[in-house]
This record gives sequence, structure tokens and C-alpha cells, in this order.
Amino acid sequence: MRLGPLSKTAGSILRHIPLSMWPQIISRRTGVLTPRAMTPLPHPASSGGANIKMLFEFLDRTASIDGGVAECGVWRGRTLVAMSLYLKQHGSSKKVWGFDSFAGFDGDVPHNFQDSSLRLVQQKLSIFGLQNAKIVPGYFRAAFPVVEHERFSFVHVDCDIHDSYVECLNFFYPRMNPGGVILFDEYEDPEWPGAKDAVDEFCGHHGIPIQSAMVDNYRKSFITRSAAQEPAT
Repeated sequence: MRLGPLSKTAGSILRHIPLSMWPQIISRRTGVLTPRAMTPLPHPASSGGANIKMLFEFLDRTASIDGGVAECGVWRGRTLVAMSLYLKQHGSSKKVWGFDSFAGFDGDVPHNFQDSSLRLVQQKLSIFGLQNAKIVPGYFRAAFPVVEHERFSFVHVDCDIHDSYVECLNFFYPRMNPGGVILFDEYEDPEWPGAKDAVDEFCGHHGIPIQSAMVDNYRKSFITRSAAQEPAT
């Protein structure tokens, strides 16, 4: 299925089919990451994008925790749309917030993400009838105040660079409900060393243990908010 005139008809059918059953070709044509589109890595590795199976596992793990879901670094909506549809298919009332400047990066970086597209993400959400997702375009500092009074159960941080990681941690950690999880996409990814520096600085300062998860040899790191953990002021 291509995002064209017939997309809404196809989307109205696909939205009722569990994402775990979508064949790889549908994932590729819709630009929505699904379990069958994931190829296990030959060896454990922290580089590369998220494994959607892991994101779904964390959505299940935090399902009973109050609070919304957020993704920082939406790009073209491959994981945000998948998480929104997964929650809808499982009868969850949680709202999914997506944050991205949609401007990409300047300078010498491994990937400048200039092909990011707010319009494409909004089109995907419309095609699958997803009213549980809200995209807030703009740089984090200006966008985050939109949800300053919200609480969260799961946050996927996929924003690559040190300063963006710092902003995400400082903003979201105090707003996580106990048991809530913040998952880091680039921690220990050699292409994005600033991510690890930011997480280590924040967690070291606040005494927060960094944990590891692995699915299909995709290794990512995360932190869990406990009732006893309060950021120092």
C-alpha cells in the first residue's frame, strides 16, 4: 500500500488487523514498523534504530501505570504510528505525544534527518484513524511546555544528540509516574556518543540505575522511575 488516493480504504482495513500479523511488505509500504519487519541481528548491538518488539514490550509493561506515552524524535513516524495503533488495538485510552522539530540537523552528523516530514506523519495518523496521537512540532524547549501538566508512563527518547537528551531527561523524568520507563535509543550507540554522556551525567547526578534490555540482539538501555527517586533541585 502506498500513501495515495486508496490509502484510507486500505488503512480502514489494516487498522483492525493486529500489527503482529502484518507481513513485512505491508510494513515497508506503509512506513509503519511492525514485528515481522524486524530481522534479528547476528550479534548483540546497541547501534541502529529501535526494535518495535521492544517498544511494544515496554507498552505492555507500563500498561497498568497511569500517564501518557511520548516519543522524542519522530522523524517519519515509523515507531510513533506503530505505538499509537498498538495501543488502540489493545483498547488503551492512553494518549501518545510526538515531539520533533522536523527540521533535521545541520553540520557533520551521521544522519541529518532532512527527510523528516510532519505532513507524512499526520497523513499516516489520518489513514489509520488514530486520534490518540498528538504531534507537537518545534524544538523541544518550545514544544515541551504544551505537556508540562501531564504525567507519563513510557517515553521513547530517540533524538540522537547530547543537548536534546539533556532537555528530555530534565523535562520528562520528574513527570514520570512510579514504575514509568524512559527508553534510550542511542545510549552506547557509537555514532551518537553525546547520548550516553547526557544519560550518564543525569543518572549519576540523581543516583538512578541504568538498565539494559535486549530483543533479537537489539540492545537498548532504559531507566525506571521509582517512588523513592526524586531529582535533586
